[in-house]
Amino acid sequence: MKRRAHLGMALLAGGCAASVLLLAGCAVDVPVKESTGTLYEFYCDQQDSYFSLVGLNAQLPTKTVNPATADCPFILDRVLPAHSTGTASTGPPLQYMLDAAILGVQALDPTTFTFRGMHLPGGGNAAYPVSMDMTPDGSSIWVLQIAIQPNSNGITPQPAQISILNLASQTYTGTIALPNNISADTIRFSPDGATAYISNNGAPFNNETGIPANSSVLVLDVASQTVVKTIPTPKGAGFEVMSPDGMELYTINNNLGIGANTLTAIDTTTNTAGATAFLSGGAIKMFINPTGTRLYIYQELGIVVFDTATLQQIASIKTVGFSMQNNFAVFTPDGGTAWFCNCGYGIYYQVDVRTNQVVTTTQTQDLGHGFMFGAF
Repeated sequence: MKRRAHLGMALLAGGCAASVLLLAGCAVDVPVKESTGTLYEFYCDQQDSYFSLVGLNAQLPTKTVNPATADCPFILDRVLPAHSTGTASTGPPLQYMLDAAILGVQALDPTTFTFRGMHLPGGGNAAYPVSMDMTPDGSSIWVLQIAIQPNSNGITPQPAQISILNLASQTYTGTIALPNNISADTIRFSPDGATAYISNNGAPFNNETGIPANSSVLVLDVASQTVVKTIPTPKGAGFEVMSPDGMELYTINNNLGIGANTLTAIDTTTNTAGATAFLSGGAIKMFINPTGTRLYIYQELGIVVFDTATLQQIASIKTVGFSMQNNFAVFTPDGGTAWFCNCGYGIYYQVDVRTNQVVTTTQTQDLGHGFMFGAF
């Protein structure tokens, strides 16, 4: 029942560093520290996988190949840690990515350029992970996993659940069972860390095709680790983002653009679904800028920009059509510049978000998928 990826993608966020090899005791290739910031990219094709370093002038990367990596990671989500944890306590904080290929979390130590994979409890029989988020205090990562349905493979069925990764010990210290008959999609914490929001896209199983009429957002009290409310979202609830002030949670209908045609805002002070907006071009994934004033929604034909105050579209960014997977974004802290990755096609765009104009388009040279992340 587990899905595997033949082409990989990665999202890390990190300290200024250098090209590194993936999943190995890695040597530094070209030590670099740029005061203006750095982009890193990961590519994976059928021959090799590698990280590479790119300056903010969007020059094409020089790859560092890791021939020891036989399989491409399948990166679903990432966490930006607020402070140093684990072995990187004297330098840049550890950076984490959710890797479905290993059914666990990968940690990058930017001081040594090494990776550590932390497999979910259950090993190869672990439920498939779909999303993760870090508690705002930086103490743990909560990994959201879909349900295991009755099967003939000898794997014990279980409801959707959350596995808790303690970052000090780098071990899993507990699980939280979620209600039966939900199709878990995304988990996001409120900025104060008191509440976690889990979207349920309404699919019958395995997070594949959402059914808006059955969708909802679960409100989970972090202290008691219990679901305290279910917010019906009849227009769908798939990928979600939290506003920086924690006042609004935004979710798009379903996943991977399948029938995704609605944006919904949830008022977290009342935990009720509020305004909705129709998305004529569908939706694949969504990102919010650092000031919480704009939503950037990936569609098959490009990016649409929504004003969060009115939930109205105010602009579009002309790009090549986006693939259904491997799409990410990173912003400068002031929100003035963004890099939008159409990683399924190996393209990324540097965009001036004040004018919504593409400044630079970079097409990678490989067929594999990639992702970039910024350190500013």
